[in-house]
Amino acid sequence: ELPLPQLTVVDGGKGQLGAVVGALKQSELEIPVISLAKQEEEIFVPQASESIRLPRDSDILQLVQRLRDEAHRFALKYQRNLRGKRMLS
Repeated sequence: ELPLPQLTVVDGGKGQLGAVVGALKQSELEIPVISLAKQEEEIFVPQASESIRLPRDSDILQLVQRLRDEAHRFALKYQRNLRGKRMLS
């Protein structure tokens, strides 16, 4: 059995965070989760009414942004590969 992640980072705001928290509860998984809303680069955490806004030059914010950007790159590459396979079959 694979170990659970130590943190899940969601691309989006409060709505996306709420959806993931709900899915984790439904699956009976206890995994810490945060979300990063791109427009204002706000970090949301469950049960917090206010977002966390880090300085633009914050190393932590830049790390979370890189994680998000890498996830986007990976997802786009995956979708392109699927599309390419469908076109060949």
